[in-house]
Amino acid sequence: MKHRPLLFTALALTAALTGLATTATAAPSPSAEAPKEKGDPAPADKAGLRIVKADPEGQPAPGAAFQLFDSAGKMLAEGKTGSDGTLAFSDLAPGVARLKETASGSPLLGTVPDQDVVVAPGEPQVLAITDPYKSAGLTLKVTDKSTGKGLAGAIVNIAPKDAKDDKGAFTLTTGPDGTAKAALPVGKKTGSTYTATETKAPDGYRLETTPVEITAKPGAETTAALTNTATATAKPTEDPTGKPTAKPTGDPTAQPTPTTSSSTGTGEPTATASSSSSPDIGTATSTPTTPDHKPEGSLAHTGADTTNWWLLVTGGVLLAAGGGAVYAARRPKNDESETGTSQHRRTDEN
Repeated sequence: MKHRPLLFTALALTAALTGLATTATAAPSPSAEAPKEKGDPAPADKAGLRIVKADPEGQPAPGAAFQLFDSAGKMLAEGKTGSDGTLAFSDLAPGVARLKETASGSPLLGTVPDQDVVVAPGEPQVLAITDPYKSAGLTLKVTDKSTGKGLAGAIVNIAPKDAKDDKGAFTLTTGPDGTAKAALPVGKKTGSTYTATETKAPDGYRLETTPVEITAKPGAETTAALTNTATATAKPTEDPTGKPTAKPTGDPTAQPTPTTSSSTGTGEPTATASSSSSPDIGTATSTPTTPDHKPEGSLAHTGADTTNWWLLVTGGVLLAAGGGAVYAARRPKNDESETGTSQHRRTDEN
């Protein structure tokens, strides 16, 4: 009986401890009722942003790097898209933020321009971003078909193949070296096809109407070559090898003379016919002599041979005329002699 007070004391202590434990487990959680400190926003005020990155054909684009800035230019968060092409930013203050893509994660893809995004409380906002394929570099060359020299002033239309309403088309004009450069947008990983058609030929050349097909691949360089043929009136691209000789190789040593009956081409007869009073008709038998040779450098077929023939005929006529004149002059003397003789005969008869 002496030990009963100790027993009651032990039972009372056990009951007190059990009641205390039940009250602690039932107490409300501190996070639900704990007083809020000034300046610390409640979890319900936090916001999030989820980026979904893809290429132009809708395939996920991993490895793209993004940065997020507040209105004051302070960076709030940064990260890269995963293998599924997504990136999530959490615990952001609601408001407007500036999103910047610093790398596309692929040598074939470009980046998008910086953009503002609105971050609101609640479920993370989803932002879809499609990076374009990198443009192809085009070099247009227009040359002379025969010489390969670059031609300036050619106007060429560049258009996507099978495009409607000339969508995406533009023109290029070649410079002094016959070239022009431009960037070609690419819509497929395997490349996009363009056509180059000349709409104006360089001065002095025919228009090349056959289009040239261009395959533009992401981030690659490509070339379109056109050739033009010079027109008939085009200026020669090279100088002549030599100038024609306008001067004859030799000058004649004597000038041709008029073809008259009194002279030859180069000289005079050695003797002339005597006048009608000359007592000796033998002096009129001389004929002009023909030069032994023609003057050096004389022009061919100038009529000199014909002149010599006429001189011979003229000489013969002059000779006959001279003989006739001498005969006519001497005949009266013979008549007088015969008259005198007959007078003497008549005197003797008398």
